[in-house]
Amino acid sequence: MSGGTQVDNAIRFYEAKSRDYDGTWHSNFTKQFISRLDIQKGQRILDLACGTGLLTFLEAEKVGLSGSVVGIDVTPGMLAVATRKQEQDAEKYSNVTFHNGDILHLEETMALQGKTFDVITVASALVLFPDPNAAIEHWSKYLKPGGVLAVDATHPRNLVSGMVLERVARRLDLPMPYNRSWSRSEASLHTVLESAGLEVEKVETIHNQAGYGKRYYDVERWDDFFVENVIVKDVANTFANNEIRRKAQAVYKEEWEKLAIDGKVEEVDAVFLGIARKSADGSRYVPETVSSEAIFKGGCRCGRVQFTSSQRPSDITLCHCRACQQLSGSAYLAFVQIPRFALKYIGSSTLKTMKLSEVAERTFCSSCGTPITMEYLYDADRINITMGSIDTYSMSCRIPKVKKHIFLREKAPWVESPDDSTERWGTAEFAHLVATKN
Repeated sequence: MSGGTQVDNAIRFYEAKSRDYDGTWHSNFTKQFISRLDIQKGQRILDLACGTGLLTFLEAEKVGLSGSVVGIDVTPGMLAVATRKQEQDAEKYSNVTFHNGDILHLEETMALQGKTFDVITVASALVLFPDPNAAIEHWSKYLKPGGVLAVDATHPRNLVSGMVLERVARRLDLPMPYNRSWSRSEASLHTVLESAGLEVEKVETIHNQAGYGKRYYDVERWDDFFVENVIVKDVANTFANNEIRRKAQAVYKEEWEKLAIDGKVEEVDAVFLGIARKSADGSRYVPETVSSEAIFKGGCRCGRVQFTSSQRPSDITLCHCRACQQLSGSAYLAFVQIPRFALKYIGSSTLKTMKLSEVAERTFCSSCGTPITMEYLYDADRINITMGSIDTYSMSCRIPKVKKHIFLREKAPWVESPDDSTERWGTAEFAHLVATKN
């Protein structure tokens, strides 16, 4: 079987969970997952990373005995539980077959050779793989023309202690058995699905995945979670070396404290679910291209500063730092990010640069005062544009949504932050890069 390291880590992690897996939140989540799918009688379904068959058996009931469901998983213990459940109701689930296999190398599973499916489902597994785009492209080969892929990805605040651990590993250049860093919003999953050549039908947020909604941890509890994740749950032995563990402990504390707002770290019980379709002729879906070179334009209030962008913007980050409050005369500044090369000024006679610190430069119109951009000196490839200076009517792409609040420790006391399930940072995820420049 290929992909030894990732596969071995998955087996070690899930083998120990096999016996009690059905008693966890996964049982309820698979019911939420399938309720979003339009499964028809007689369809052929491929359930990848099927585990103990929680979703597989629900799908089997939907397609009926005229349809079929194939479950693939790499963990023997999970498949053993699934097989026992099938044997207990053999007639009802005679349309189900299970196979041991690596879902990143489906060509190695003999039972799948030459077969395609109406629906492919992947529940609670996408973030286990280093390259989600490559994984989805691989799975799409097993979709019929017009077939549907359904997959979920974690909210950035879901299981927050694990998210912090991943950030620690990235900073220390250590391997991790999962990759959550790309999954930031519904738009992130939309982009991955579309980049893999599928046409996205919808991406939605499923709240209460595990049933607790939201919860808050005292900032002082960082060490409890460090011990739990690094000592108890380190199945890949990433932090086995004492020197690495010592460095990781300091970085874990720093990353945990970045999230703290009023002494609490928020955890959000949510995931993003995406449903995408293979084109009817089986070809790769290519999004419509923008006819004009400029995807959006904008400028200052008086019109002396004008710009265009040749690239789509990111979703919106609301910066609550004191500098942004003072420069905007309000509670925060809203920014979107684009590649630096995409920004072109078509009028800049009054554009001035302002440097309030050693870490960033801002620009504004010296005539009317409109703030235009902010560029961090550690990241010369990207630039942040104030959302208020963009002419939204000019956008030939979707209008960005708010995805993140940063520097909430400096939030204006007269403002209540909306309960919008976006990312929230007491400082910012890049704060350690800024600190090294001060």
